[in-house]
Amino acid sequence: MKKILIAAAGVGLMTAVPFTASAQRDNRHFENGVVEIINNSDTDPADIEKAFKKNAPAAPNDNGLPRFAVVGKNNRFYLGIGGQFLGEGVFDFGDNMSSPLLFTPSAITPSTPGNGGKLGFGWQSSSIYLNFVAMPGTDNQLGLFFKGNFMGANNNFGCFHFYARYRGLTAGYTTSLFTDAAAEPMTIDFEGPNGYPFLNLFTAYWEQPFTTHFSGAIGVEAPTASLTTGHGTSTVNQRVPAIPLYLQYAWDGGNSHVRLSGLVRPMQYRNTVAEKNSTLTGLGVQLSGMAHIAGGLSVNYNAAYGRGIGTYLQDDNGLGLDAVPSTIAGSLDMVKTMGVTGGLSYNFSSKVSTNLTYSHLTNWLSDSSVAQSEQYRYGDYVAANVIYNVNKFVSAGLEYDYGHRKSFDGTSLHTNRLQLQLAVTF
Repeated sequence: MKKILIAAAGVGLMTAVPFTASAQRDNRHFENGVVEIINNSDTDPADIEKAFKKNAPAAPNDNGLPRFAVVGKNNRFYLGIGGQFLGEGVFDFGDNMSSPLLFTPSAITPSTPGNGGKLGFGWQSSSIYLNFVAMPGTDNQLGLFFKGNFMGANNNFGCFHFYARYRGLTAGYTTSLFTDAAAEPMTIDFEGPNGYPFLNLFTAYWEQPFTTHFSGAIGVEAPTASLTTGHGTSTVNQRVPAIPLYLQYAWDGGNSHVRLSGLVRPMQYRNTVAEKNSTLTGLGVQLSGMAHIAGGLSVNYNAAYGRGIGTYLQDDNGLGLDAVPSTIAGSLDMVKTMGVTGGLSYNFSSKVSTNLTYSHLTNWLSDSSVAQSEQYRYGDYVAANVIYNVNKFVSAGLEYDYGHRKSFDGTSLHTNRLQLQLAVTF
């Protein structure tokens, strides 16, 4: 469910060329010198870029840095309106992956005779965004960010982000606080690693720096639940919000960090045997981060584990794997879930970078749980790409993706994808 931009190809990882880069995996998201002021302001463009980047989403391929800015009188506001065209051509071989935009191992289905390969095209992840900062550089700085793409039903334009920021408070529709978006691997694939926590929903959270290196946050999020019901159970409206929080240590000017996150998410369902509602309390913990190793080489990593947190992990979202029926009529058992992700990135120059990602997700059931045979047990995800930045407006590249899915009945499916992307950003 995710994001945008890029271009990528192959994976000639790691040759020892020196490059004075920080620990970033994507030159586009952290590029400098790209914002131009169009109304003859004396403001330093670097200050505007810094404000726009701080107000934009943190994920490396969720672009929010517009190429042009309007500056208000006496620098009272910065306004950037940006757009990004993403055109993709994909070729799949192996079992069937229905979407040309979302490479989701849990969505793999068996191929039919004669349909082992498929050519597809996509543009729906293209986006339009608005980045607005009022009273920049003051204690009362206010930010507003909106982004929409065409990923809705029948390619309808819909909201992907819409939030406001003020004095450490963020509120609106955006990525969950449980997601460490800055540490997410860089992929052309709009979905991204199958075991990575990523969920957009209404959230409100407060972030606070404690020292130069330590910071933390806590929030509340709209209640969600994806349950498999039956055997004396049914769904009901959710009424208790989730509570995410984290503690982070950063260094290297903020370009490297390690984060410990937690999640508490109550979920309600109906016990039709006892004719009363029951509540499950999902608990999750996550260790994530990114670090500059040497030269142009950096690493990013993530491990998430818990019960009743399937909705928050990419591959499990919407599959009814927060909880499943128990052998005890009228009861649901929470599913234990683990997702691990690791990535390596190398910047050969300011124009060329490469990224390699592996991710794994596993679901476990308790002894009293009952699963449908075709439900998703575990899966693997591999992505390897090279990104070439033609200039500050255009990027292009190629990516290879591999996906593996195994069901509780032992069925195993595999598929592969080659995808080429052209990205034009304004």
